[in-house]
Amino acid sequence: MRNSLLEFSSKEFLIFLFFLSVSATFWFLSTLNDTYEMEYPVRIEITDIPKNIVITESLPDTIRVTLKDKGFNLLQYAVGDELRTIQLHFSQYSKPKGKGGFNQNDIQKILKGRLMATTTITSVKSDKWDFYYNYGAMKRVPIIVEGQLIPATNYYVTRTVLTPDSASVYATTEALDTIKAVYTEPQNISDIKESSTHTVSLQSIVGARVEPRTITMSLIAEQMTEVTLQLPIKSVNVPEGKSLKTFPARVEVKVTVGLSRINIIKPELFNVVADYEDLPTNPNDKLPIKIVTQPRGIVRAHLKTNMVDYLLENY
Repeated sequence: MRNSLLEFSSKEFLIFLFFLSVSATFWFLSTLNDTYEMEYPVRIEITDIPKNIVITESLPDTIRVTLKDKGFNLLQYAVGDELRTIQLHFSQYSKPKGKGGFNQNDIQKILKGRLMATTTITSVKSDKWDFYYNYGAMKRVPIIVEGQLIPATNYYVTRTVLTPDSASVYATTEALDTIKAVYTEPQNISDIKESSTHTVSLQSIVGARVEPRTITMSLIAEQMTEVTLQLPIKSVNVPEGKSLKTFPARVEVKVTVGLSRINIIKPELFNVVADYEDLPTNPNDKLPIKIVTQPRGIVRAHLKTNMVDYLLENY
C-alpha cells in the first residue's frame, strides 16, 4: 500500500515538472518576442598599417553599441560573431598631419551590413574617436619620478634607481622638439625604512607613443646617524696687509650620514670659512660663516652657529 502511494506521488510530481517546464518555455519564448535595448562591447582594430607608420596614440580597444530589437535577435548578437570586432583600414581613416579617426556614422555604416533589418542602432559610445601616427620619428628622453618619496624618521633614501632610466618617444618631429622628459605616474610612498622595488607606469603623452610603458623603480633606504665635529674656521679672500680672526676660532658641526658611510666623516674633508668679502658694513655686526667643502654621500651638515664675532687688523 505504501509503495503504491509513493509511486502515485512520483508520477504526479513528474507530471507537475513537465507542465512547469512547458509553462516556463512558453513564458521564455513570449518574453523573447518582446522588444528590448541591449548594450554590447565591440572590439576596434586598425588594420593594414604601412610598415613605415608608427601608431603613437591608438584608438580605445573597445566601443559600446546599443541595439534595439526583439529578444530573439538580441540573444543571437550576444552569442554570435557579428559584434565581436570591427576592423578599420588605416588608409581609409587616416588624415593628414599625423592624425586619424572615426565617428558614430562610420560605425553605424559598418554595422548595418551585419545586422538584421529589424535591428535599430540607438547609440554608439567611445572614450575617444581619434588616433595619432607618425613616420617613425623617435628620440630617447630621461625618465623623471613624479610624486613624493618620504622616508621614516631617522631614515633616508640614498638612491632612486630607474631601470631603464630613459624611454623611447615616437611622435612627429615638431612634437618631439617639445618633449624633454617622460614622467612616472605619481608615486606617493611614505614611511620608507627598507630598500624596495616597485613596478611603475609611465604617463602617456598626447599624440605620442612611449616605450616602455612600465619601468622598475628601486629605492635604496638606510638608517641615519649623527656625528659631531669641531672644525676650525678659515679666513679667505683677506687682502695683503690685513688679518681676519674669528671668535670663536672653531665651530661645532653636526653631520648626518647613513650608517654604511660613517667612515667618510673625516674633519679634513670639511672646510668652514669666514669670507672677507662678507664683512658687514656695520663693524658691530657679526660675520657670517659657511661650509664650502664637504664629502659626497652625507645627508646634511649643519653649523651650530652661522654668525661669529671677528677682529680685523692691519699689519
